[in-house]
Amino acid sequence: MPREIVTLQVGQCGNQLGRAFWHRSLHEHAANATTSSFPGPGGSSRTASQFSDSMSTFFSNSNPPPSGKPLAPGSEILDLKARACLIDTEDGVVSETLRGPLRDLFASRQTLHDVSGAGNNWAHGYHGYGDRYEEAIAELVRSQAEPCDSLQSFFLMHSLGGGTGSGLGTRVLQLLADEYRGVYRFATSVLPSKDGKGGDSDVVVAPYNTRPQVGAGGGFDDMNDVVARLLTDLTASMRFPGQLNTDLNEITTNLVPFPRLHYLVPSLAPIKTKATASHGSRGGMNSAVQVKALVRDCFGADNCLVSTNPIRDSTVIACGIFVRGKGVPVSDVNANVARLQNELRMPSWNREGFKIGLCEVPALENNVSMMTLSNSDVINDVFGSVSDRFNKLWRRKAMVHHYTQYCEEAEFSESIESLAGVMEEYATVGQRGRGADTKDERIWDVNRSGAGRVLF
Repeated sequence: MPREIVTLQVGQCGNQLGRAFWHRSLHEHAANATTSSFPGPGGSSRTASQFSDSMSTFFSNSNPPPSGKPLAPGSEILDLKARACLIDTEDGVVSETLRGPLRDLFASRQTLHDVSGAGNNWAHGYHGYGDRYEEAIAELVRSQAEPCDSLQSFFLMHSLGGGTGSGLGTRVLQLLADEYRGVYRFATSVLPSKDGKGGDSDVVVAPYNTRPQVGAGGGFDDMNDVVARLLTDLTASMRFPGQLNTDLNEITTNLVPFPRLHYLVPSLAPIKTKATASHGSRGGMNSAVQVKALVRDCFGADNCLVSTNPIRDSTVIACGIFVRGKGVPVSDVNANVARLQNELRMPSWNREGFKIGLCEVPALENNVSMMTLSNSDVINDVFGSVSDRFNKLWRRKAMVHHYTQYCEEAEFSESIESLAGVMEEYATVGQRGRGADTKDERIWDVNRSGAGRVLF
């Protein structure tokens, strides 16, 4: 049975990520497409590509206009559309998408955009545009969600440093939580970057835009391509056959043991982009050696997609290990999990906290590849950096007047308390993983949060 995912691309960065993602998804499905005979004119038959169950996760298929009648998996591909909502407060990137090579994937009714932008202001995006367009966004989402037979998840792509992706992106996540309580939400969140010398991003108020978000919940082309690969790898087991298939519900249930601790740090091995090939294919290795090398890379610093200390040096609350490639034995992966259980610091109550996925269909660049998602107290490295940069501005109340045009100053204090609470919970779990004696005996609500956030 198809399990659909609706993707929401918010802001300039989110829509640029979306373009890379849809380009990659099309190529991946084209590489694994099947053909069938379909009726032709005058009783003849012809061979054409078939709309498969795997494609229905991200795409819908219908008769061309004016009919527009939806077509089920097994039918001929006629009018393929992405299950997506394109949202921005400017029209540049969305218009480029609708004019570009991917234009046939999107109908104009799948887009919502303004012209003036949010001015790199979280409050403008959240309150200004959020209040103005909340109903229109809700209807846009419904137009994509209601035709689904078994909607499993929403993907949100956005950045945290500007105004639209951070502010309006937060509003969209809250809308999804309110209207689709039983549907998981995965946010792919791009954090403000630092250069090799420790310089901030080019948005001075990026710390103000970032902190409300995390409290609540190479070149750009290369980065976008890496993110696109992460998302296709994340869903590979849903779309293609494998020895150990996993879906997003299983991933979230296993990797998010406490509602507020839902920040997942991704790693990929090998990492290859359009411009570089930083690792060899390791094609000459046997499977056991190859899997061990991929695990070593994923738990090192170089292959982690967030600038932190190595995952191996942190307390790992839970971890997902997802392998793509033909002929990889489950036993090879299990052997490495057993080794990691002895090597990693993990809470005593979750020593078995690994989720494994094994997909037979390889990624486009590699015969065998691996993705890991780690829920770890190493994320406090990131949150600490965000907090420090926020406080440099906040101590002087610099730039605050731009935000109080749209929100109360108290929202800053609330975001400070929220992020501090998340950091404290991660630190507490980290101390327990290190065997420290802690007086904090609070009991967390262990209900599923219904959300996950992958940070970059």
